Amino acid sequence: MTREEYIATGGTPAPTKPNGQRRAPWHDYSQPGIYMLTLSIEDRQCVFGSIVGTTRAQKGTPDYPHLQPTPFAQEVLENEIPKITKYYPNVEVWKTVLMPDHLHILVCVREPMPEGKHLGLVISGFKAGCTQAWWRLQDPSLGRTLGNRNPLPSPSSPSSPSSPPVTVPSGSPEGLSPSPSSPPVTVPSGSPEGPSPSPLRPLLFHKGYHDRIVRTPETLANVRRYMDDNPFRAKLRQEIPHLMQRRLHLWIHDREYAAFGNLFLLKNPEKIQVFFHRKNAQGIPTHLTPEYAKERDRLLRFADEGAALVTPGISKGEQGVVTEALTRHLPLIILQKEPISEYWKPSQSRFYACASGHLLILAPWSLDGTSDYERFHTLNDFAHDICLTTDTRIMDLGKL
Repeated sequence: MTREEYIATGGTPAPTKPNGQRRAPWHDYSQPGIYMLTLSIEDRQCVFGSIVGTTRAQKGTPDYPHLQPTPFAQEVLENEIPKITKYYPNVEVWKTVLMPDHLHILVCVREPMPEGKHLGLVISGFKAGCTQAWWRLQDPSLGRTLGNRNPLPSPSSPSSPSSPPVTVPSGSPEGLSPSPSSPPVTVPSGSPEGPSPSPLRPLLFHKGYHDRIVRTPETLANVRRYMDDNPFRAKLRQEIPHLMQRRLHLWIHDREYAAFGNLFLLKNPEKIQVFFHRKNAQGIPTHLTPEYAKERDRLLRFADEGAALVTPGISKGEQGVVTEALTRHLPLIILQKEPISEYWKPSQSRFYACASGHLLILAPWSLDGTSDYERFHTLNDFAHDICLTTDTRIMDLGKL
């Protein structure tokens, strides 16, 4: 079912959430489809390893950025990932990429799921299986820890007197059949698979997960590249943090923004707004007129000379300037209506533009207007103000 069909049946789509747990309420997750799934470790602890290498190395060489896995990461790749297809033969895992504190899985649901089953149950079972694998790897003397958290108790540790233990088949939660060679594990009720949480046995994974529905071959190719490039991008953020800054509370003049990219562009002494109406006075699309071509070239020439272009890039005329500025690595400040949260990331081309120091992305915390049309005009008003002010205050110094 598409979003439009879902609305036509009386459904109300869930609002966009900036917390990274994106799901499509109009999509049937029991039906065939291709998905890129992102699962994060609770509190972003680095349980899978660390990124080693250098971005200066040639791709394919040992020094090119890659994950140096922990034994737990090896356990997940070698034993837990294969269980997905083992227990659900119609769900194929096409690609898996582990990062220190999260993982990406590209899966293909070949055929409709059995009645009562859906992708959420598959991933819930996978997460619980990984959690149990993590418990099994803990040292009996409690000498190992979850990242830099307090040591986890062993599965035999007693729970609260009011919380009886719960027996969970190893690798079989949420509908996955237990492996014949894996005995049940008895865990306190306060465990992730018990009835109530407990500070003695914290969750391994963050609640929920992010999914992206892959609909076209072009998107699939982009997703594969995105997954492959994850270690490189992570290393790049480490090597040039001053160009990959994230600021969740940045005041420019009298408005609060979140920001990602090169904050020094706000100090550029010459900032020029890029603004084009969709059509001219004669009703002709602006980007098709000779006047537009002349003005676009003038703006790009100023940027070539060092000025920073400022725009939300909404109309096709504005988008044309943004595309050319990104291609030519010119100074650019883009405003967007999409929130910038703690783990938000730009698209690949914009990510590398930030890394080269030529791009800053801003998202206002408050955006007036009841329609996209009104909000887009508000963003253009904000772009105008940014070009005039030099009053910038960073209120939150939290980085990536």
